[in-house]
Amino acid sequence: MSVTPVALARGAFWGAVWGALGSASLAHAGALFVHAPAALPGPQPCAVDDEDPETPSGEGCNTHQAQLADLDGDGDLDIVFANSGGEFTPGDAQPLVIYLNNSTTGTPAFSYATDDLLGGYTGRSQQVAIGDIDGDGDLDLVAPDGYGLQADAVWVNAQNVWENQGAQRLGTTSRAGAVRLGDVDDDGDLDLFIADWGDAPPTSLGVGRLYANDGGGAFVEIPDAIPSDLSDVGTGPVDADFADIDTDNDLDLVIASADGDSLLLVNDGRGAFSEANTQLPTQNGPFAHGADACDVDGDDDLDLWLGDAERDGLEQLMINNGNGSYSNQTELRVAGNTAAEDPAVICADTDQDGDMDAVIASLDGAERVLENDGTGLYSLSAGTFTGSDGGPVNDETHGLALGDIDGDGILDAVTGQGSGDDLTDKVYAGVGSIDDIAPTIRHFDRFVSQVDEQQAAFHFSVQDGSTSELGPRLQWAYANFDGVAVDAAWVGGDLFRASLDLTEGPHTLKACAVDAAGNETCTSEANFSIGDVQDCGCASAPDPTDLALCLSVLGAAFGVSRRRARMGPRSR
Repeated sequence: MSVTPVALARGAFWGAVWGALGSASLAHAGALFVHAPAALPGPQPCAVDDEDPETPSGEGCNTHQAQLADLDGDGDLDIVFANSGGEFTPGDAQPLVIYLNNSTTGTPAFSYATDDLLGGYTGRSQQVAIGDIDGDGDLDLVAPDGYGLQADAVWVNAQNVWENQGAQRLGTTSRAGAVRLGDVDDDGDLDLFIADWGDAPPTSLGVGRLYANDGGGAFVEIPDAIPSDLSDVGTGPVDADFADIDTDNDLDLVIASADGDSLLLVNDGRGAFSEANTQLPTQNGPFAHGADACDVDGDDDLDLWLGDAERDGLEQLMINNGNGSYSNQTELRVAGNTAAEDPAVICADTDQDGDMDAVIASLDGAERVLENDGTGLYSLSAGTFTGSDGGPVNDETHGLALGDIDGDGILDAVTGQGSGDDLTDKVYAGVGSIDDIAPTIRHFDRFVSQVDEQQAAFHFSVQDGSTSELGPRLQWAYANFDGVAVDAAWVGGDLFRASLDLTEGPHTLKACAVDAAGNETCTSEANFSIGDVQDCGCASAPDPTDLALCLSVLGAAFGVSRRRARMGPRSR
């Protein structure tokens, strides 16, 4: 992928500056996350026999993924750890671990709830996907098997009573290296993607399977929605992310390969994907982990981080050229990073300066942060993760999740340990700045797509303090439609969707978001009316060629107005 002369000149300039300063000046020391050992009750599950020389001593499962989500609907973030007995080998079945949040302000605390909620369920899950699959307002959980040894689990939540309905709602047995939920066909419910990594990962061929949601939380595979062979450039898919990479208000798909190059699949707006690997630069590293998408340079499109995908196992930073194609600008934009095996990268504003830094989970020492200068130039911030004694925590982290878990407005962290001598999962209390920065409406529909005679769908993308598998952590996303707030639901990546009841216009419309700390942002108000246009280019509509009407947003582009004051919980 070519890089513009301007970018080369800029990169050469900063390279010279950084070289003159020396690597020591790149390390901006200061703890942001401090281990809180009392937060997780012990002993943790999966304790092993200290006398067995073949296994590490102590406690803790072989964790591959950590997630934070409000499972019980009480307004705080609970923990899910996806566990499997081995790395690329099945090993023993292990519990899918859930901790419920009992924190007080500034003091994280959790209680073990796997037995109570899931009845002691065990499996071999590399990843799980969390979302409201049945539209009842609470979060459900999809846990496919990683090795084809037991049926895939679909845990349905009904007022905090959980039941495994995998047989009725999915009916599959997978070899899943990755799983994600997202509304790929724009019908308002969450569909399911499973990346099957074959019978001998990481070198076996990968296959992607897409399952459409019937609207009530049952999934049916869509034949040929995903190109049948995902192994053109890489094998062993270990991570997948939905992201609107071409800014057309639908969900595209990025798949990280354990061996070889990663994959990019572009959505046609109706849930059919085509291969677009020519839009991704070649990976220079031996493999890739933990893709994450966010706007790092403030131009309102999604750039990409890939763990370990650059030379020497460094993170690879790919900059969006504005059309969904990418340039590898790692060497131009990242200085001082440490060469290590790093399973995950998460975008987060760790220093509360309004841009996205990169938080890295590492198998080779403490987690670390790359600090963004506001233009997408990164340097290492040293000593950001520490033990309770102030020293480094040198464990081997596979899973990482960020969010305010103790209600003090400061970003906290959770890590899941998957190998090494210390398998205890960990909670880190944030000691950084309180969140007083409003979310950003990164993008929104220029054309509001008509669903039927009564309703239209309005889409917009939100970026806030950190990314997660469930999108930005918001209290509320909504469309202000003719002065009335209409809830917008998360539909995957950073994308939200509101259904608007249509009448004859003219109408007014703006997009709004309130983050977990109560900071609100809204676009400026725009006018629109119903226009009689046969094919208006509404890419997110079920079938643009069949549209008789399209709602065209008129006037100047949406501006953004922000309120930085903390608003507190909002009543709907």
